[in-house]
Amino acid sequence: MPSNFAMKLRKHLRNLRLENVTQLGNLDRVVDFRFGSGNYAHHLLLELYAQGNIILTDGEYRILALLRTHEYEVKNESGGGGGVDNGDEVKVRVGNVYPVTFATTLSMEKGGAVDDTEVSNDETNDGDDTDTAASKGIVAMNSSEAYNWAKAELVAVHEKALIMNAKQPNDNGGGQGKKGGKKKGSGGKKKTMDDSVALKALLLKPTSGVYHYGPSLIEHCIRSAGLDPVVKLKHDNIDYTLPEASWEDLITSLREEGSRVIENLTSGESGGFILYKPKASDKDEKKKDEDNSLLPSNVANTNPHSDKTLLEFQPHLLQQHKEQQCLKYSTFAIATDEFFSHLSSQKVSHRADAAEAAARERLAKIQADQQRRVDGLVKEQERWREGAQLVEAHAEDIDRALGVINSALETGMDWEALEQLVSVEQANENPIALLIHALKLDKDEVVMALPDIDNWDDSDPDSLPPIHHVTVSIKDSAYGNARTMFAQYRASKEKEEKTMEASTVALKAAEAKAKQQLAEAQKQKQRVQVMPQRKVYWFEKFAWFITSDNYLVVAGKDAQQNEQLVKKYLRPGDAYLHAEVHGAATCILRAKRRRRKDGRTQVIPLSDQALRDAGTFTICRSSAWSSKMVTSAYWVESHQVSKTAPTGEYLTVGSFMIRGRKNFLPASSLEMGLGVLFRLGDDASIARHANDRRDFALLEQEQIMAQEDEMQQKDEILPETDGNDSESNGEGEDDSDKLHVDEEVVETPDNEVDQELSEKMEATNVLDGDDDEASPSKEDKAVSFQTNAPPPKSGKKKEKELSRGKRAKNRRAKKKYSDQDEEDRRLAMMALQGGESSKKGKKKGSKIIAKDSEMQQKAEQAAKQLLVRDSKKIADNLDESVKDILAACVTVKVTKGSEGVRWNKFDAEVLELLLEMDSLEEQRSAANRLLELTKSTRIDNFSASLAGIIRTIKKHGVQSLSNINQGDGKQRKTKAEKQAEKEAWQEILAEDGIVDNDGDDDLAGAVDDSAELAQLTGKPTSGDIVLNAIPVCAPYHVLSQYKYRVKLTPGSVKRGKASKQCVEMFTRNEEGKKNGVDEGTKRDKELIKLVGENEWVQAMIGDVRISSAGASKVVKKQKSKGKGGKSKK
Repeated sequence: MPSNFAMKLRKHLRNLRLENVTQLGNLDRVVDFRFGSGNYAHHLLLELYAQGNIILTDGEYRILALLRTHEYEVKNESGGGGGVDNGDEVKVRVGNVYPVTFATTLSMEKGGAVDDTEVSNDETNDGDDTDTAASKGIVAMNSSEAYNWAKAELVAVHEKALIMNAKQPNDNGGGQGKKGGKKKGSGGKKKTMDDSVALKALLLKPTSGVYHYGPSLIEHCIRSAGLDPVVKLKHDNIDYTLPEASWEDLITSLREEGSRVIENLTSGESGGFILYKPKASDKDEKKKDEDNSLLPSNVANTNPHSDKTLLEFQPHLLQQHKEQQCLKYSTFAIATDEFFSHLSSQKVSHRADAAEAAARERLAKIQADQQRRVDGLVKEQERWREGAQLVEAHAEDIDRALGVINSALETGMDWEALEQLVSVEQANENPIALLIHALKLDKDEVVMALPDIDNWDDSDPDSLPPIHHVTVSIKDSAYGNARTMFAQYRASKEKEEKTMEASTVALKAAEAKAKQQLAEAQKQKQRVQVMPQRKVYWFEKFAWFITSDNYLVVAGKDAQQNEQLVKKYLRPGDAYLHAEVHGAATCILRAKRRRRKDGRTQVIPLSDQALRDAGTFTICRSSAWSSKMVTSAYWVESHQVSKTAPTGEYLTVGSFMIRGRKNFLPASSLEMGLGVLFRLGDDASIARHANDRRDFALLEQEQIMAQEDEMQQKDEILPETDGNDSESNGEGEDDSDKLHVDEEVVETPDNEVDQELSEKMEATNVLDGDDDEASPSKEDKAVSFQTNAPPPKSGKKKEKELSRGKRAKNRRAKKKYSDQDEEDRRLAMMALQGGESSKKGKKKGSKIIAKDSEMQQKAEQAAKQLLVRDSKKIADNLDESVKDILAACVTVKVTKGSEGVRWNKFDAEVLELLLEMDSLEEQRSAANRLLELTKSTRIDNFSASLAGIIRTIKKHGVQSLSNINQGDGKQRKTKAEKQAEKEAWQEILAEDGIVDNDGDDDLAGAVDDSAELAQLTGKPTSGDIVLNAIPVCAPYHVLSQYKYRVKLTPGSVKRGKASKQCVEMFTRNEEGKKNGVDEGTKRDKELIKLVGENEWVQAMIGDVRISSAGASKVVKKQKSKGKGGKSKK
């Protein structure tokens, strides 16, 4: 459903012409779109700064609706304490005038600001220097005046910093606990306000007179003057940081460079530039070339900017962009289009690059982990081998040490005493004790410190042999320990070989997975770059399919969509389908229509086959699918569906009341299918598939309707007397039919409680004249209202019910005041009442609005003076002859003997267009044409009429006015022309599936979906021009003629996994038919690959089992992919 703001825009701007587009202020980022003229004028304001905003106002810029309400806070310096007190607030909300002086540079007094949060002291400084700068601007100053202005600004910033920093100790006290006191007692320093200002920020202040240049252009001017835009300026360092002599170059640059850039911008001769940076360096390119073996050979990158990262687009190549690489275009529009056309693909490309980087990083981690394991095993082998060799070399000494330890333990010596004994012997330099490094008696081990004599360089007498710590068991001899170590060495070597084999398998699996991920990333890149933006049909947001006889069936996916379907897309003649099963969605079968010879359209009865297909779709989209319950659906006509609940009850969102008889369908089998529809691109292809979904029942129905049309034409040829007799006889027959139908409805009540309540509610609604859907047919409804409905309750009598004298009086008054419109009557009534409006005109329940602040009132007055221009002043600039003609158009009698010219009937913008016409002859012709229309017909909107005449003269010349067939001057459209315009408008709405019959029960101008459905086919040929593929989920027997389809039954596979399996079945290559695959099949599969994954998931039904040919192979293939290299291990 559209938002409230969108509905408000539609209400006020519908059918209004976009008259003008202007930019408010001095190059400010506020755009004014003016719609309509005269009393119908509206303005749509776009604020393209800060958070942005869209504001809808009336002709006097009073706000009617806006996206974001905010306020401008004006701060004023207090006179006594030197602090800052909050002043008035200027609110931007509905009902207030748009404060243009605060949103743009348009100003009648100081205080305008661009920021939408507050107007600080920096923007409302006091003093003569500020007034001078605000009036002239820095470009009109000399170097001395500019220097003094900058110093005054810096002094003001310094004073404000002193005030704000002086208040900080008071704020650290009791005020900390208001919001929880997060930093209370932390002892941290509070951030102080800096009194330094960058040169760029100083020139962006409103008092500089050049802040409308914007930060980019100001930085360009500063750099052109040879200065640093980010240099910090203070009130005490400006003398040497930016002396007075430097301001001359800066002012010259601002004056010359700024005006040059702006002139090029307005003239459109500046061209366009896109700034970019290279995506990868040379090293990265070499790395990618090495990794190209992982990518499939058939994946190609067609994006011309795939090697670039687009940063921004500019209409000028500014000074700060000289160092960056850029793409140059002839116009700024081309550069903007090129930038945004590649922006979405660039984002997807970045995500694909991130996926590639993650895949490569994951593969590198696996390789590093495998290498680390192998290196660890190699080190372990070396340790065991060296330990065994050292034990063999010192076997005798090790046996002696082990003998001493074992003899001491056998005598029952304590472990601590043994350690003390070893320490004493080591102190006595016992060679055997020196070999013992540590005792691990709890593990029956001893750590021996054995010198490695073989690797000792004995050439240096001062060097000592390296010592290795080897752990030996005290329960075994030296050679036994060596034998054990050699066994561990051999086992570690075997483990290394097995690890190498396993790592090879793991690396192959990781490379295969990385290759798959890289291929998917590259395909994603290619898909976004190649796939065009296709037109999305209105019914694709719902669950939908096309029946075998070319009817469109639409169902809601949730309660909101159910509500939208009935309120917006259910037309007279359509069928509403539902099921008495939990979770059943609202389903609509859209009826076909045909054009009769009199120009109107007629509903064609629905076919039984289409109703059965829609019933199957309704059941499968309910909880009956998951519970595997075979049941039936029912259908009713559109007029039986109502949102009116019985007395004392209410209907939730997505629920409706069914009144009348329900038509139950046969039980449906739970068989669905996923197929692919292709959109055809030319008329020849559409004609080739015209009979794909042919409705044979429609042929018989068309013959019957053709016979009825012939009979109707014969009846029209008969004499009037016979026609009257036939009409009277027909009416009698119709009355009898109506009575018979009423008896049927009464005699066939439903057994449900809610149906009984609905019938009672129906009877009461018919008596009250409220429910126009209660009766089973349009004729019944007319009869019931004529016979039973009481006259409407109203305080005013109709003209037919007035007495004879009052009717004559009303006719005379209407003739006397026929030249006055509603505004004239209102002004006359105000004049009679002394300038005050009548109390009767006040609306009931009008709210009492609080009085606006003084600043708000000043802002409204300033906005009206700046934006709402006086039409009379502009009319004074016209030639006297043209002015007199226009005055004659809007001159009215105010009182007896006095006349007045209502110049407010013309918009100032329209009079400016008249003033800008090339010659005086054209101006006079336009004014004379308006005067002729004024004399011949009634004009409600003079501005719109004059604007249309001006456009006609500009387009076709003055002579085009003489070629207009004036006739009696009224220029009224015939009934056929109005009907043609109405049908054209309804055809435009029909493209979105919206029916706008304006309450016509005869369905005049209604359209069906045949034109849209004819563009879709399920069995394309190689000679067709196919634009794109669209997935569709429908009952399986409907897809029997589709080229790509799979059968779905209730199961346990979720939508995401099932959709992937189906796509893989559609796109798999048939090995036995490699040479026999035609170009059309290749094209179809490429289009299927371009369909987004989300589209497949949205079309798929949940919890399915794929039971089509080749489904088991796909499942096995996916399972093998999921296992990867585990099976090989």
